[in-house]
Amino acid sequence: MKRILAVVLSLAATPTLAAPGDWVKGVLPVATPPALASVDLPVTLPRANPAHEAWAQQTPDQRLVYNVSKPQLIVWPSSLPANADAPAVLLVPGGGFQFLAMDNEGFDVARRLDKLGVRVFIVKYRTQPVPGSIEGFKEALGNLFQKGAPVDLTNRDYAVADTQSAIRIVRQGAARWHVDPAKVGILGFSAGAMTTLATTQANAEDARPDFVGMIYGPTEKAEVPANAPPLFAAIAADDRFFIKQDFGLFHAWRQSGAKVEFHLYSAGGHGFASQPNGTTSDAWFDQYALWLKASGVISR
Repeated sequence: MKRILAVVLSLAATPTLAAPGDWVKGVLPVATPPALASVDLPVTLPRANPAHEAWAQQTPDQRLVYNVSKPQLIVWPSSLPANADAPAVLLVPGGGFQFLAMDNEGFDVARRLDKLGVRVFIVKYRTQPVPGSIEGFKEALGNLFQKGAPVDLTNRDYAVADTQSAIRIVRQGAARWHVDPAKVGILGFSAGAMTTLATTQANAEDARPDFVGMIYGPTEKAEVPANAPPLFAAIAADDRFFIKQDFGLFHAWRQSGAKVEFHLYSAGGHGFASQPNGTTSDAWFDQYALWLKASGVISR
């Protein structure tokens, strides 16, 4: 399992390109965007990071944040009536644990989720410490995504700890944010999907998601927690990071008696969260919305 994870961790929420890793060359520094309402997350697993948080852009409409050392729960501005209790979805962006793809797998997805009648939160979890300059960041990205340098698997532990803290905070603040505490789910992408799976497997009583979504994440057979929550998963057959994995996870989930819905698209590559590319993977969000309704999470 660890050997496969080491390969998988050299992934990011990036569009499919002819030469994997070429996107690193075009990364540019960008100003920190205006802050949204947020809550600092309690740190249950301390870690030092001397570098300051910074933002970069992969493309003009795709921003990345790196050297995240202070985890936060971003509270997405809701279009729902202020006093209406609603389900909550916590988004867990990917980025190979080197950064968080805040537009593609955070803000852009949050806008769409808000229209479904859920309260949306984004888990800004801690990332692997890298050099603070843009040149140092690009070098770190190049080592990981172009040269295939090994990744410290403990980075996932910090992401899981922060995601668990986020679930606890949302449930504790259910009255404040008008959230139904019995309908708190997580939706992860890429490394965020790995975090989502590990958080669910941990099965902590006070940090257990009620429903789970994994988009272009691991698919091979793994431990299924007791009384596993309903699972939605989607991946493209040509996903270059998970292409050699089998689909044992979903069989095991189903065999445990838990509900599972799995979509295998014929094409779409990796990183299609908010990047339509003319393949059937473009339908993932609509199918996720239908699943939420069919599962009784939402009513519209």
